[in-house]
Amino acid sequence: MRDNGNTGISTTKVATLLLTLRIENNSKFVRGKKRTIEHIEHFYLDEYDAQRRSNGEYELKVPYDSDAELDDTVNELLSDIASGADDRHCFSESEVHMEGTDRYW
Repeated sequence: MRDNGNTGISTTKVATLLLTLRIENNSKFVRGKKRTIEHIEHFYLDEYDAQRRSNGEYELKVPYDSDAELDDTVNELLSDIASGADDRHCFSESEVHMEGTDRYW
């Protein structure tokens, strides 16, 4: 938690985000979807204490100080997921929803 320096009050908030992770192979001749998902879970989602829900979505806890910082963090996460999938001959059509709001990425 960060401190704003003056009042001793923490300004860091934690967003609960729901990630719908859609990973598909680039063609029917390519395999690797399962390993791609495992890689994404291990290298990207563990950082946000990801919990897989029964409906297949991932619940992420993302700390942030401002809406702009949250936007940057989510966009970077989605970019990393797409890049990780591409490296394994797959593609990502994932989306993120902020629980309790109408914000989507």
